[in-house]
Amino acid sequence: MPTDSFDEIYEQLFPMVYRFVRLRIPHSEVEDVTAEILTKVWRALPNFEGKSSLKSWALRIAYNHVADFYRLRKGKGLPVISLSEDFRSDHSTEDHSEQLVTLLSVSETLTKLSEPQVAVIQLRLVEGFSAAEVAQILGITQQAVDSLLYRAKKSFRKFYGMENAGGTSR
Repeated sequence: MPTDSFDEIYEQLFPMVYRFVRLRIPHSEVEDVTAEILTKVWRALPNFEGKSSLKSWALRIAYNHVADFYRLRKGKGLPVISLSEDFRSDHSTEDHSEQLVTLLSVSETLTKLSEPQVAVIQLRLVEGFSAAEVAQILGITQQAVDSLLYRAKKSFRKFYGMENAGGTSR
């Protein structure tokens, strides 16, 4: 790995890190946060021991960086912007097709899940990482990943069903 250039590392990791960050950070800050993460990865590369894949190691750094981002924001009293609010403001003048409505509904549903639940859904179901790789990224056991994914799917179905049924259920 040390012989890889920054450009090679960037090309290899940027799409995955960007997708990971995009689900967690307000749109206006996604590119900056992604760049910060890739810089951290590059600087830490000499310490990469190869015990996991480069991608899962980079996502572990990204996961921790996002947590730090929100810790710092909360400590300074800065508002945390809902992903769905951010998305709506960016696209408020566009035609709201059925696909956009579905995307907003999914985005709104994801905001109701815990960060670990969103992370496990994204890493296992979207990115296709194995349970062992996700465990390494999140710093939990493989059994905890399986349990978390089960609960995340169950919660997602519950909240998504409520969204599409017109709001709250009683």
